[in-house]
Amino acid sequence: MNILLFNPAPRSGVQAHRRVELPLSLLCPATPLARAGHQVTIVDQFADPGWEEKLERALETRPTCFGVTCMTGPQILYALAACRRVKQRYPELPVVWGGVHASLMPEQTLRHELVDVVVIGEGEATFYELTHALDEGRPLEAVHGIMFKGAGGRLHATPSRPFVDIDAEPPLAYELVDLDLYRRRLFGVDHISFNSSRGCTFRCSFCWDPVMHKRTWRAMRPETVVQHLEHILRDHGIRGFLFTDDHFFIDLRRARAILEQIVAADLDLTISKLQIRADTICRMTPDFLELLVRAGVKRLTIGVESGSQRVLDLIKKDVTVEEVIEANARLAPYPIVPLYLFMMGMPTETPDEFRQSVVLAERLVQDNPKAAKTFNIYTPYPGTELYGLARECGLREPDTLEGWARFNFRNIPEESAWIPPATKRLIENLDFPLMFLGNNFVNPYRKTRSMVVALGRLYAPVARYRVRHMDARFPIESMVVKRLGLFARQD
Repeated sequence: MNILLFNPAPRSGVQAHRRVELPLSLLCPATPLARAGHQVTIVDQFADPGWEEKLERALETRPTCFGVTCMTGPQILYALAACRRVKQRYPELPVVWGGVHASLMPEQTLRHELVDVVVIGEGEATFYELTHALDEGRPLEAVHGIMFKGAGGRLHATPSRPFVDIDAEPPLAYELVDLDLYRRRLFGVDHISFNSSRGCTFRCSFCWDPVMHKRTWRAMRPETVVQHLEHILRDHGIRGFLFTDDHFFIDLRRARAILEQIVAADLDLTISKLQIRADTICRMTPDFLELLVRAGVKRLTIGVESGSQRVLDLIKKDVTVEEVIEANARLAPYPIVPLYLFMMGMPTETPDEFRQSVVLAERLVQDNPKAAKTFNIYTPYPGTELYGLARECGLREPDTLEGWARFNFRNIPEESAWIPPATKRLIENLDFPLMFLGNNFVNPYRKTRSMVVALGRLYAPVARYRVRHMDARFPIESMVVKRLGLFARQD
């Protein structure tokens, strides 16, 4: 078989820091097919400047299907544009959608005229069976984990499929992509994304993970993780890794074993992303923190979400503000960058609670000069518990697939009635200035475009004045940079 897979661009505009993620959501289902000897072509619209020519060449081989992965947000529009292009040339070519949005909203996604099949949940086994059924002309009812259009456009859902045993999966078929397109230079080392576990046992009400993975956590054994890392290092010369695990430290014994084996094997790795909770850091002993350093961990990503304890309780974060402050103090003596993630615009969040988040972020970067922070706008994912509250507060759910393109972390859509008006105005106008909160808006571990650095240093005093005084008047600079696509434009 010939299989064509497409990764649509997540956004437009100029990137201040190069950030192109390895398309793991395509590589995972592509690997079993490639290992079985089938021809798989991955076209990445965001990473590959020559994606259009590659797409056209792949279509000429008359693939078995056209597979698309997609998140909620502007990526939907890019995906639909590619599907329309494909269908205009080959109307009978089956178009298969997978990824988070299609899994959360399978019925609405499938009702779109350009979509023929939806893969719900993990795709390794499902997509393998689906492509064989399509290639051989067999009925799709026997393929578990999908929804498809039958005769007369009627929608059919098949039984769900058990979770994948990721420890038994082979190393990803990295030869299907040009890894040079995905190398990110952090701490002076080339990095790519890597995943060693799936799911999360926690109950955060804003997160799609409990919906997709049912609060079930599955992980590779430490030996498997290290073997895969050695494989990448040996075959591709890459020694920097960004772990995409939702929470790498759910099992601290497993996490310790992985780090100890990395040290014992003398791999000389640089690990610039490990997601962790603040309360987990509070439970770590000094020798565990020292082990992180010896294993090459340079940065930890910590979801704080809010500086308001009421909001933290509302979203069931099960973390206190005091634990966040304590975790920051524990990390301060070590050469590790804590990157704190905040969300703005959650249902019922008041202007004062938004201010509490800003105050907490400022304290964290002052108490720990290595610390960095980022503020993103809350995106209501369908099926999540907080999504239900957003609907109670007036969220108008889009009635088309295209409508979901307006929901993303850099935009407050018209449907955002869940945010109190005063809070909404502050967020819209301070979103850009918040980048400059702290001692230095240019994080020392990544390379920033020189022009962006120069302009940013000129603007930084204005931004800090705005943030310190919650001054959202005449936000001309925010409108300009967003219109020009200089601020992670999401449209």
